[in-house]
Amino acid sequence: MGTGSKSSHASYAVGPTTTSEADDVVAAAPAQPMSDGEVQAKADLLMAMDNVEAFSNLGPDSWAETPSPDPVEMYDLFVEEVEKAQEAITKLKEAGASDEEIEAHTKALKAHTVAYLNSLDEDDLREIAEAKGFEHPALVGLSSKGQHPLVHWLDPAYPGDIPSKAKIQAAALNRYNELLAGKTVGGMTLADLHEIEGTEPPLSGGAWKATPDEVTASAQAVTASIDAWNEASKTYGPQWQEQRAEALQTMLAAEQKLASADCPELGEDLAKTKTEAKLAVDEVLTHTYMHPKVVQPSVQEALASGQLSETEAMHLGGHQLVALMRPNPPESEVESLKALAVKRQEQLANLDAGYAAHIAMAPEGGQPLNLPPAGDPGAPQAIAAWAKNAGDVRDMQTSTNGWYAYTQQAASDTPYAEHPALGPGKYLHPSEITSDFKAWATKQKLSDLRAVAAELGMDNNAKATRAQVQNYIAASFNKKYDQQAIKDKVTADVAKKEAAKAAKTAVPAPLKANGGLASDEEFQAVASKLSKSSTSSTANQFPPVAKPVKAPKPGSFNANIQALMAEVQHVKATSQDLPVRVDAKEVAGWTFGPGTTASNLGGTYAKTIHAAPDGSQWMFKADHNHGGALGHTEAAASHVLSLGGVPAVPVYHHKKADGTAGSIQPLLKDAKPFTSSPSQWTQAQVDAIVRSHVGSWLVGEHDGHQDNWLSTPSGGLVQIDRGQAFKHFGADKLAVDYAPSGGGGFTPVHQKLYQAALGSGLASGVKINPAAAHPVIKKFESMPDAQLRSILHSTAHEGAKGGVAWVPQMRSRAAKALKIPQSQVSNDQIATAFLDHSVERKNNLRQNFSDFFVKQLGLPSGASLKHGGGS
Repeated sequence: MGTGSKSSHASYAVGPTTTSEADDVVAAAPAQPMSDGEVQAKADLLMAMDNVEAFSNLGPDSWAETPSPDPVEMYDLFVEEVEKAQEAITKLKEAGASDEEIEAHTKALKAHTVAYLNSLDEDDLREIAEAKGFEHPALVGLSSKGQHPLVHWLDPAYPGDIPSKAKIQAAALNRYNELLAGKTVGGMTLADLHEIEGTEPPLSGGAWKATPDEVTASAQAVTASIDAWNEASKTYGPQWQEQRAEALQTMLAAEQKLASADCPELGEDLAKTKTEAKLAVDEVLTHTYMHPKVVQPSVQEALASGQLSETEAMHLGGHQLVALMRPNPPESEVESLKALAVKRQEQLANLDAGYAAHIAMAPEGGQPLNLPPAGDPGAPQAIAAWAKNAGDVRDMQTSTNGWYAYTQQAASDTPYAEHPALGPGKYLHPSEITSDFKAWATKQKLSDLRAVAAELGMDNNAKATRAQVQNYIAASFNKKYDQQAIKDKVTADVAKKEAAKAAKTAVPAPLKANGGLASDEEFQAVASKLSKSSTSSTANQFPPVAKPVKAPKPGSFNANIQALMAEVQHVKATSQDLPVRVDAKEVAGWTFGPGTTASNLGGTYAKTIHAAPDGSQWMFKADHNHGGALGHTEAAASHVLSLGGVPAVPVYHHKKADGTAGSIQPLLKDAKPFTSSPSQWTQAQVDAIVRSHVGSWLVGEHDGHQDNWLSTPSGGLVQIDRGQAFKHFGADKLAVDYAPSGGGGFTPVHQKLYQAALGSGLASGVKINPAAAHPVIKKFESMPDAQLRSILHSTAHEGAKGGVAWVPQMRSRAAKALKIPQSQVSNDQIATAFLDHSVERKNNLRQNFSDFFVKQLGLPSGASLKHGGGS
């Protein structure tokens, strides 16, 4: 809500501030030397804060001088810079910055976001808010006093789902309901509001034809059902659940009947009547606890009718289920609840698997741990995995218990049969696990326990005592211990011992006449010796930052900085060479010049080159076999990829004057084929290919062979020709060896990359970095399900009608979901199955790529993608 949307083209810096200005924003550095991670985090933060501050100093009057004067696009760029700053602050905190410094950076960032948003006028705020999903933005900020509410709702420095932002949207919706009921708000009528919004007021249109008298009777039935519910709510005794369940069913049915009535004779009065009834039911339900047993009969009916899915019915609470069963719930609320149900289903699946793995090594009933001897081959990895899993299971039990008791599963006769981890007495107690673990650990060699600690990230384990090692491992499941604090203690103990040792070996000076005190020169000599000894000892444990050299060692700080800068330059180089995405409606109104055949461009489909109104060269690709469905497909794939930050040439569905349908797109000027072999690829190019692969998997595109990759004039890299997007959708696999277009010259570039990495065929120091995938995954995840469905709507429905390649797979999915023969599946049902699978794939990107990197490429760092990162 209010944040997370991205521009359809890559971001660019707005312009740095002066050093003095930056000092006002970024907190002062600590006096002690900084680690590599802290230095890099500060560099990232300084760059991001410079750009954010530039936005806060950039008012609307200056927009005409920017590359993107549209308020929504400017806001998208602004949000992206704020997110970069937030990520840099998080990294800085992880690198050891003080709480005071983090608080200073956070306050500075919030000050800049407020300054920028306050610089926008009310019309711009409304336009941006509407584009980001806010309903009826003209209904907030009516008093014109103080800060406009939309400033807070749009502020990316605060999470989108906080209550204060939800209240702003709720206020607008409540005022709209008042307008529907015939009232005025801020001097506005319903007609006034829709004139401001440029939309039509809601018209009558329902499922049954009603006379005015029948509408009145239906409204009275709603009132009577509310009275019956209130009476049932006062009843306590053996039958109270049944009575309330029956009253709830009656009330929902009465509200549904009125909501579906169609009576043109009443005009706007019908909408007022329906709204009044809705508000009355709202009032009754808002402050009532919905016991799972009370909701159960209504849920069973909704399941049978298809109104609810099994996932929703089993994983949502009473109020949430009632919201879905009531007539005409807001689409945003429906999508949010559906996503919540899927998330909870995944939580339970993860908890079930984690708990089963835990009790395999930690049997119940007071039995000792069943861990392997720490010195066995592979044992350190297994024991470390068990320790981390124990902590994860404990956290999942805590979070899941907060909602499971209110679901239909908890109301069944055997509420814990499928999910034993939630049953009585099954909660993992950290103190008990710690006691069992330490009893086992006393029988293990210290050197073997140190190997386990190393698997969990203890890089100074060689100098740690048995107690420190055991506590470090236990910190994985017991928050009483802190792993970083333990490591710091080990380092301090080692330094203390080294200093004492150096002091013993120092030659004592003879006593002086002044009470035995050494002279200044003698004191400095001893201090120098101690300093050298301590420095030498510490250096053996923690290598110093590499000095700047022309060719830094791979993995060193300087090499990482150079790689980071190369990546930034690569992204900028690609984005500045790509044509800017134009609104599809505008392109549809353009007249293109007569085409010339472009056989030299290759590919499966015939292509012609046309001149756009501005004289630029565009390529038209005809779709003779599917009525233009493939044009919709490639256009949608291009749009989706750009929203996720994957470089993509903008493509549009187009129909020529002679009726030929297909796609049209601008040509990349001065681009060259990407012909180099994997052994010549740079780290920036490898990272770009990884990011592109995420987008290719999302849109089911597996035709990215080398002929479909271009190097841009500024040194960027972009994949073109996404015409085979979704071709194998539903039957494809995220696998190193999956290439449906064939091998040889048709091997996808990402597959060449992974094969080269597995065969040590990349350049020295160049590697697959799972973290490169994270920004793209994050952007795709932030895309609302409803937005993805909207973008793919024509692709789904035109593709179903045109019988494109993915239709048989989606027909099969639809038949299975609806439990009907494939011959009875309609085109609309095929399209719905396609859209459902698209949303499912988007929401599973993080898990899928984490598994891909870990299991297929053998990169353990890929597992961190599950937790929001990668390294």
